Amino acid sequence: MKAFSFSLERVLRWRMTTLKTEQVRLEGIRFHLEQARIEKEKLSQSLADAKQSISGQGLLTGADLRNIDSYAARLGKQVELTDRKMSSLSEAIAKQLLVVSGADRNVRLLERLRERRVAEWQAGMNKESEEESSDFSAAQSQRGKNDSGRYQ
Repeated sequence: MKAFSFSLERVLRWRMTTLKTEQVRLEGIRFHLEQARIEKEKLSQSLADAKQSISGQGLLTGADLRNIDSYAARLGKQVELTDRKMSSLSEAIAKQLLVVSGADRNVRLLERLRERRVAEWQAGMNKESEEESSDFSAAQSQRGKNDSGRYQ
């Protein structure tokens, strides 16, 4: 009896490796998106803190107002840049999800093919075993008939 051998095993392993690689890339993009979200949250909090500090102070000079306004504008631009970065990362996640989905589909396709081939191999092995068993039984039966004729 020969052992089962799947001719596309190397291809399946390569596709599994590709799937894992693409999943790692997806997680990397998600990590960067989370980092950008945290950055935006910090910037937004800094902007809110700056606005609150203005209202808590009494008299402000023109220079103070300009500095605070400049600071708020700079934070606003950073929030805007972070929003664009988050949007770009979200698009990259959507694209990477398609890549991961395709890689997963390729792996599942080969796994199902391997399962079918294993089932076919097992059926063949069962048939071969049954044939050997019936050949053995027939030989035993024939031998029994020959033996019974000799002793008479």
